[in-house]
Amino acid sequence: MPLFACNHAERRYQRRVSIAMSSYVVLLVAEIKLFAHPGLTDPIRFALTLLPGLAVSMVFVALGRYLVEEEDEYLRVRMVRKIVWATGTALVACTLWGFPEDAGFLPHVPLYFAAIVWLAALGIVSCLFKVLGR
Repeated sequence: MPLFACNHAERRYQRRVSIAMSSYVVLLVAEIKLFAHPGLTDPIRFALTLLPGLAVSMVFVALGRYLVEEEDEYLRVRMVRKIVWATGTALVACTLWGFPEDAGFLPHVPLYFAAIVWLAALGIVSCLFKVLGR
């Protein structure tokens, strides 16, 4: 299997994810730089804090659109399996962190890390599926 996308749905998915992650970087830097500006009102500062999260959310939209646009049933099912494994992995990791954190044994981790854990799990699962030939 080639390293890069070999069909139209995969290419569109990769393009959308690239745009979303590029937007995330730009919006995060802008949010950090602008947030401390003394002339901003709280509603504007609140809106600024949402922008990087909206960019990350676009990755999930891109994934959903890929599943709709993928015409090859085998590739679609394979992606669904990866999503299920990534979701289970992220839920287990967040749960196993959350209870000791709640009891004071582990430091607090911001909630947006759930998306980071999920995306990391999807990457790891994708690599494992490629190595194991699934």
